[in-house]
Amino acid sequence: MKTTPLFLLLAASLSCPALLAEDAPTASTSAPATASTPAKPAEPTWNFPTPLTPGEVIDLFPEGVPGWKDIGPEQVARGTYSNISNPRLLCYPPPAGTPSSGTAVIFCAGGGYVHVAGPTGFNSWLNPLGITVFGLIYRCQEFGAPAPQQDVMRAVRFVRSHAKELGIDPNKIGVMGGSAGGHVAASAATLYNDAVGKTGVAFDEVSARPDFAVLIFSVLTMEPPYAHNDSKNNLLGPNPSQEMIDQYSLEKHVTRDTPPIFIIHSEQDNTVKEENDLMFYAALRKNNVRAELHLFPDANHGSGMEATAGPTSLWPKYCEEWMRWNGWIPKSDTSMLKIQTREEARAGMRGGRGRGGAPAAASAATTTALASGSN
Repeated sequence: MKTTPLFLLLAASLSCPALLAEDAPTASTSAPATASTPAKPAEPTWNFPTPLTPGEVIDLFPEGVPGWKDIGPEQVARGTYSNISNPRLLCYPPPAGTPSSGTAVIFCAGGGYVHVAGPTGFNSWLNPLGITVFGLIYRCQEFGAPAPQQDVMRAVRFVRSHAKELGIDPNKIGVMGGSAGGHVAASAATLYNDAVGKTGVAFDEVSARPDFAVLIFSVLTMEPPYAHNDSKNNLLGPNPSQEMIDQYSLEKHVTRDTPPIFIIHSEQDNTVKEENDLMFYAALRKNNVRAELHLFPDANHGSGMEATAGPTSLWPKYCEEWMRWNGWIPKSDTSMLKIQTREEARAGMRGGRGRGGAPAAASAATTTALASGSN
């Protein structure tokens, strides 16, 4: 069977300008509203088959989509969704015969807050690593903020609260996104306790903090001169207040509790400037958040995986090593590293200490630090 090259699928999912939307039921209430007692939103309940089958669809708001409005039918073209009103997850577990790592990734495709692509290309990379992929079909410009943020944080809460049924470790839930989808993913990593991601139900008390995030050529700030204006206008409208700009400029919301983050970008990206990531990374460093930044010289806006991108196209391998080092995927014979996990490194350091307590490899580490300009 003829297949589409992975880098083409990834580029489509990251660089597409718009997608998302389909009809959803109106919100139900637990009691009639009165002048003195507003209606209380119903609590969500889900029924889904287990084990998951590839392509399984799970609606995120079975109790009724918050702020739902009739925007007409959802549009789907070449795997890209637009005019979305029913946010949902497309589920892709590891294939039969591939042991699950217990890790889940909620993937947020790009599209400038106009449309959203399915996660097909990323499945072919992540599933063989034992990762269950949940493609997030989130609301876009037709709803604006905070709808996409509500969608991604509901997705994290859903996966965490149903981790046992889904075969997921509730402490190994990551978010991944590119372009505007990177803004969606980073919103979960920074605003997970914020009111923008809550809908007024008790289910909001489930933690929406992801355990890690991967950001690819991402929109992260709404501040000029580095904001991606199309994404900004589609999310916040043409004349947002400074308060709105501050709320969704995610570099302003990094704290010491922000989860570990892996970032890649290219200096050649003329669509979303790399300063989005540089400002975000500076905030991560200021707050002592574990983070890894790869800023490459080549590759246009998109996946960065095309052959013409040169060394940039290796970023998925670096990301795999980062996930393996942190214990989110298992060790592998194909790893580029002799010592593949932080635990192994710590054990090696303890075992290699000399009589004075200094690591035996100290001189090599010092040489590396000096060569890289570290101190």
